[in-house]
Amino acid sequence: MTGTIAVLGLGEAGSELARDLATAGAVVRAYDPAVAAAAAGVVVTKSEAEAADGADLVLSVNSASAARPSPRSAGPGTT
Repeated sequence: MTGTIAVLGLGEAGSELARDLATAGAVVRAYDPAVAAAAAGVVVTKSEAEAADGADLVLSVNSASAARPSPRSAGPGTT
């Protein structure tokens, strides 16, 4: 797999997705305000916008309460 994927949310599901995508060969940038670490091969960023910048795909994997605000914080074109 090639390309850059942003994963917004590193809870149970997000961390598993990020790990599997990195293992498959994707460049994975992730952000979660409550999680400081991620699986090997996953680059943890300081914001949604940093994770999404230049990504080919943005996955918002978080709770329902953050489902809309999180991608909007990532920047234009991610809602």
